[in-house]
Amino acid sequence: MTAGTTDGLDKAAVFICHCSGNISEHVDVDAVKKTLKAEGISVFDYEYLCSSQGQSLIKNKILEGNLNRVVIGSCTPSKHGTLFRKCIQETGLNRAGLEIANLREQCAWVHPDKTGATEKAISLLRAKLKRLEHIEPLEEIKVDIAQQALVIGGGIAGITAALNLADNGISTFLVEKNSSIGGQMAKIGKIFSPDKLAEECAMCSLSPLMNEVAAHPKITLLTWTEVESLSGSAGNFTVRLKKKPRYVKDSCTACGRCSRVCPTPVEDEFNCGYMDKKAISLRFSQSVPKIYCIDPDYCLQLKGETCGKCADACKTGAIDFSQKEEIVELNVGAVVVATGFEEYDVSQKPQYGYGIFENVLTQMELARVLGINGPTKGELLRISDFSKASAVSTPASCTSRCESSSAPSSDAETPKRIVMIQCVGSRDEKEGGNRYCSRYCCMAALKHASLIKKKYPEIEITICYIDMRAFGFYENYYRAVQDTGVKFVRGRPAEVVEKPDKSLVVRVEDTLNQKMRELPADLVVLSAAMIPSPGTRKIASVLNLSQDESGFIKERHSKLKPVDSSLDGIFVCGTAQSPKDVTDTIAQSGLAAIRARTFITDSPKMLDNEIASVNQLLCTRCGECLKCPFEALSLNEGGRVVLDPLICTGCGYCTELCKDGAVQIAGFTKSQLKAEMEGVLEEGDVLGFVNSGIASLTCDNIGNSVLTYPSNVKLIKVPTCLVVDRELVLHALKHGASSVLFVEDPPDSPRAEIIYPLTTRHVEKLKEELGDSGNRIYFKKTYVPNTKGLAGTFTRLAREEEVIR
Repeated sequence: MTAGTTDGLDKAAVFICHCSGNISEHVDVDAVKKTLKAEGISVFDYEYLCSSQGQSLIKNKILEGNLNRVVIGSCTPSKHGTLFRKCIQETGLNRAGLEIANLREQCAWVHPDKTGATEKAISLLRAKLKRLEHIEPLEEIKVDIAQQALVIGGGIAGITAALNLADNGISTFLVEKNSSIGGQMAKIGKIFSPDKLAEECAMCSLSPLMNEVAAHPKITLLTWTEVESLSGSAGNFTVRLKKKPRYVKDSCTACGRCSRVCPTPVEDEFNCGYMDKKAISLRFSQSVPKIYCIDPDYCLQLKGETCGKCADACKTGAIDFSQKEEIVELNVGAVVVATGFEEYDVSQKPQYGYGIFENVLTQMELARVLGINGPTKGELLRISDFSKASAVSTPASCTSRCESSSAPSSDAETPKRIVMIQCVGSRDEKEGGNRYCSRYCCMAALKHASLIKKKYPEIEITICYIDMRAFGFYENYYRAVQDTGVKFVRGRPAEVVEKPDKSLVVRVEDTLNQKMRELPADLVVLSAAMIPSPGTRKIASVLNLSQDESGFIKERHSKLKPVDSSLDGIFVCGTAQSPKDVTDTIAQSGLAAIRARTFITDSPKMLDNEIASVNQLLCTRCGECLKCPFEALSLNEGGRVVLDPLICTGCGYCTELCKDGAVQIAGFTKSQLKAEMEGVLEEGDVLGFVNSGIASLTCDNIGNSVLTYPSNVKLIKVPTCLVVDRELVLHALKHGASSVLFVEDPPDSPRAEIIYPLTTRHVEKLKEELGDSGNRIYFKKTYVPNTKGLAGTFTRLAREEEVIR
């Protein structure tokens, strides 16, 4: 570790992290230090600046050298930005005195050429140093945190999180879109555990927790309710909920008379579409709350026909056809997202016959068949023997199996041969598949094979697999299932065909002996991938949360912050975050509750102060900025423009509206952005202005995905591309930029739905205003899954400019 001089009071210094070789193996740190020291800059480097020793180094050098500006060259600011800000603030520096240059994800990891990466690193550090020459202290904005939490999703993840929060004194609202909590775990019948060879009753574990939720004085349960919108800021969220009418009052005693007299059978979502329920029903027998619910899509009375039999049968007068939809608003300090998963739509793999052949089903459907409260009351039968109508293929987790009664026929048979096919939709590079492993599928197949063998030892069961993944102590369970006589064939089946008697044949290559085999079967069970539920996708959009390429909600950092979402105050757990089994879901949900409680109790909360500021000396009171789409700006009684910091999103639209330059975004002023451009740009560079949200994350993921692009592509993060006006674009072109690319978030959230069209119009307007120079402006909408596409755009633009030169 070496340093340059630190004479004088008004000094800046650069600290470079080696990042255990992640940076130093690709960037010549000594060359960087030598170059900057020759320019009179103090430079320090250390193996791990994020460690306690690295933090001490930074603080000691600030105090020793009376530094007031610090540049840290490290990994992405989204990882350790908060840590480094806290570090410099402990020395008395304003957080505006810190800039972080991303030398890992946007330099070392994307530029394999060490010379190019080193030159890029120098330019990134110079840019941050130049930016700090225009330092403007940021004022602290603090708010009290609402001492309430919201948990979205009433499966085992949401139930666990809600109980943990409530048991620790936090008033908690648990919102569930269905008429009962319980989620997918209520469907699966039996569960496996890492420390047991026996299968346990799922409801024996789940039901007491469901009842505890209903009785807990600190939990408000809101079923048949969905989240419509979220506004406000971390620690002070306003959540708008839509509560659907049950048409049944809370005085319902769940006697069941109403359901028995109801004339309308409907598909039972809980039993995977079998026609075994009525238009008024409980979701399942142990439902919480245990209040019947009327489906308005099927109820004859609500559809305008004369019926009312349920009301006549009800002895407590609980039926109320006049109920209306309600809107509920809550003020909460933190949110836990636990919106769960659904099964992959296996009809996308027509070679396996799902939705074509009756005796092909999924593991979830098999769980319902084996369940004592399932369509056959736990008796294992061929589907064709109790489902006389053809299956209806739908893109849902469980397909409708029957259009008439699901009662077994008198000649119903127990299947003699069952074949299970693993990884249907998982570990699949082909179109319509998912590349990831769903983790639970192998164990689900082993569990069902074990249950069947214990009750029907004569049934022949074969599992076709790629690799059996029984991780950790589950290996003991795998061995125990092998001992029951279950057969295993290594290979992904090519197709399933049906014979005239409804029996099936599975054609597969056994990759262990390179022989084709035809496996006869009475039932074929598909182990479907675990994919994000529609609720997970919707909530990610409503709350403006980052998602991974598969649609699961992405955590802030897989190791350091595994349950923190991309937004402060919002946490994620269970299968909304990634595929996992019940055991891991419960463990992660407890952590999410702890993180949410810690966040809530850390009051008051310092807000992000990179929001709009109004220079009253320049303001002419023209009122243009009052067109803010979020209504963050208004006139006070004295006629001055004032800002509500709790509403402002820092998007920068007001800076475009204000022709007098009176409104700027703190931390992203024109002078700061100009200085950063001057420091980073060299002749022929491609300059990208990148939205600090999803677009910035996508840029980081280019490095995480080991993709590359030319080192003359330089990126500057902005709140949104709206802050970049004609003057800034011309400044970029003047200082060497061959082209300017705007990289913007997609319109997939309430905030982005407003900002995106404003940005596209803004860019088109810039092109028109700049005439011929407008041809050098490009626009790119980017999604997290589009990492490869964004890297390709960077490369294509850089190469086009090389050809032009």
